[in-house]
Amino acid sequence: MNSYKCDVICHNKEQVDRVKKHLNQLPLEKVTSFLKVIADDNRSKIVSALCTEEELCVCDIACILEISIANASSHLRKLHKKGVVKTRKEGKLVHYSLDDQHVRQIMEMTIEHMEEIA
Repeated sequence: MNSYKCDVICHNKEQVDRVKKHLNQLPLEKVTSFLKVIADDNRSKIVSALCTEEELCVCDIACILEISIANASSHLRKLHKKGVVKTRKEGKLVHYSLDDQHVRQIMEMTIEHMEEIA
């Protein structure tokens, strides 16, 4: 019976220690939380829509995605809570835009990567 088992516990301890130290310095829990909030079809559509326009109100986002205003609002609230989108009030309307260029770059780079590997 063949056993596929690695007999080496740690091949390059210096490298392992260096990488572990680097990982411990990164805010990976926040990164994971940020990516999880975008990892929803409607929320990724909202972020993509906001990449094309400067601002959109919740009713226009609902129209674009063909979902209810309540549903769009719920998604936008989650995106806002995680720092993906920001708001600007104008009377009774709330306008949404991407929080900053980093969000746009993350989405554009992800789309570009997906198109490359397709």
